[in-house]
Amino acid sequence: MKKTILTFCMAVAAMFSLNATVESFHGTTFVSAYGNTESSQEGGVSITTGDNGLDGLQFIVNPFAINNIEFDNVPRTTSGGITVYSAERDVKIGLQEPTRAILLARVADTLMTAEVYLPEIDVYISFNNVGNHFQLPNSDLEAWTASNGEPDRWHGFKTAKGALATWAADGGKLMSSDDVRPGSAGEHSAMITTGRVWGVLANGTMTNGQLNAGGFSAGDTKNHAEMDKDASTTDALDNKFYMPVYAKPDAFKAWIKYVQGKTNPDFKANVSVKTFDGTYYQEPTDKEYTNLSGSIIGGQIEACDWTEFSFPFDYDSYAANGAATQAIFVTFSTNATPGEGNDNDAVYVDDMELVYLGNMTDLRYQGQTISGWNPAVTTYSMEMAGEPNLDDFTATIEGASAVLTKSMEQNADGSYRIAISVVAGDLQQATCYVINVTAPQGLKGDVNNDGHVNISDVTALIDYILSSDSEINQSNADTNSDGSINISDVTDLIDMILGGVN
Repeated sequence: MKKTILTFCMAVAAMFSLNATVESFHGTTFVSAYGNTESSQEGGVSITTGDNGLDGLQFIVNPFAINNIEFDNVPRTTSGGITVYSAERDVKIGLQEPTRAILLARVADTLMTAEVYLPEIDVYISFNNVGNHFQLPNSDLEAWTASNGEPDRWHGFKTAKGALATWAADGGKLMSSDDVRPGSAGEHSAMITTGRVWGVLANGTMTNGQLNAGGFSAGDTKNHAEMDKDASTTDALDNKFYMPVYAKPDAFKAWIKYVQGKTNPDFKANVSVKTFDGTYYQEPTDKEYTNLSGSIIGGQIEACDWTEFSFPFDYDSYAANGAATQAIFVTFSTNATPGEGNDNDAVYVDDMELVYLGNMTDLRYQGQTISGWNPAVTTYSMEMAGEPNLDDFTATIEGASAVLTKSMEQNADGSYRIAISVVAGDLQQATCYVINVTAPQGLKGDVNNDGHVNISDVTALIDYILSSDSEINQSNADTNSDGSINISDVTDLIDMILGGVN
């Protein structure tokens, strides 16, 4: 097998309905084989949807497939708009002997992230077409292509509107700086400085919305930053002054440096991040707005050298608004109070990030934490008579947009594989907890796995011996423990029933 040209396909099961549909995804595939890291490459994934809730997945790493990995009848579970596939199989790769393969994939609309791991041969495959979909455009502030000198998708007074916009352009400045945060791989940050309009101090401001200069006093709310999905105005790159968001972030992170022209411990720079439904909103506010869905906690910054700040979002305080989370409004200012500050105050911003959590903190069965629970441990074993009920398994998860999915498969030996997955809203963080459920040891004769030994088990056992089509608990069916299932097991089973085993 050529290590540098690995192609893995998850073939569609032959049993799928003729009405099945195929959806293709195109993105980047990463392969690590036999301990050697392979470079990422363009790839694709196809999902064939079956009518029975069991789908097939096909991963294509290179244009020409030389090896196949087949997962048929993979359970499809959906929650909160995210579909999760989880499976663990012995699969055949080319001429090699079957090997274990573990799949965890998640899909939201046209976006997909997936991993396949083959532990016995140390092969890892991942696919991702999400990119920066859930992040802020130009979040590293490396792109400065606008002719007016503002960073792409971020704005200052040069693109302000309002009656006083012409004069406001001489106010606070927004410009590129080569003073970047420690360890940065980039070459630029944004520098926001104070200025003066008609001799009056004006705070420097950077926003992903649009500034409005309409008041003669610094505290006039006609001087504000605003965002509105219905506004038709565009910036120098023909982008609207609007930024959608596709899931609720749990935190906003940014590297910030705040330098004061004259030291004053009472002065604070300000960071404001709001999520809302996209209808008109402004800061400073001129009234009470009920279209907010969330806001970061904190945001006032004391003078500091480069520091990475992480601000958690508060959604609970805005729940009564019932507002959807469809847009995100970010504003940086050289002072938390309009018109306050000093000449030469400067705020530097670099490498912003929206953080999405997807953690499980507790996993319970019938209200009780499962034995040995540890978030870092992903595989557990349980014994129970009969078929498990997925509703008996509950979990506590972290993440404002995280989802929980549950699926169950019965194995050929009558045991069950329960997969409980938690997925972050941006699809990047996902963990699957597997619970392997077997029948209690010693319950010989419970062929149909219903927790009882009776005449229905005799019927199931005879059907299996005659046709091998029935799904039975083979361990329990081997009543004489000789390693095979045949007519002698039927005889022993009848003796067990007549002897009073129930």
